[in-house]
Amino acid sequence: MTTSIFPVPNSVVTNLRASQAREVLRQLARALELSTGVSADALHAALMTAEQLGGSAIGDGVAVIGARLPVAQCGRRVSGFAMLSKPVLFKGVEDHPCEMVYVLISPEDEAQNHLRDLSSVIRAFRDRDFLDRLQTAGTPDRITSLFKARDVKPTQVAA
Repeated sequence: MTTSIFPVPNSVVTNLRASQAREVLRQLARALELSTGVSADALHAALMTAEQLGGSAIGDGVAVIGARLPVAQCGRRVSGFAMLSKPVLFKGVEDHPCEMVYVLISPEDEAQNHLRDLSSVIRAFRDRDFLDRLQTAGTPDRITSLFKARDVKPTQVAA
């Protein structure tokens, strides 16, 4: 039996052009609205708040931003991924140029699952082989396939 928990992006954007983190997040929010129906304005506001409060740059040119919204605005987990045409500064311990940005938005009542999912995503981005494959994937379909390959984790079932 398998359990699927890795948050595969609902939307993947390649060659995203932006000069500031705010614009990257705005474009990702619009893409997520198209794929999930969750309001781009609500997504963008939550992502900007998360970026301003904690920073998202995790190193190796990657930013991971997690936010939560009221269940009435976001009834299920949504996530997006972007490959930027040129690096954009995101906050971390210091500002860091990032060329890959992953966003995860969860309903407010799923705090534990949200933290588990963020941890899974950050572990994935710590895998150098995974990063190299993402950088050379080229198309949204190939990038999605790489995330899906991380999605299924075997679990043991007692007989």
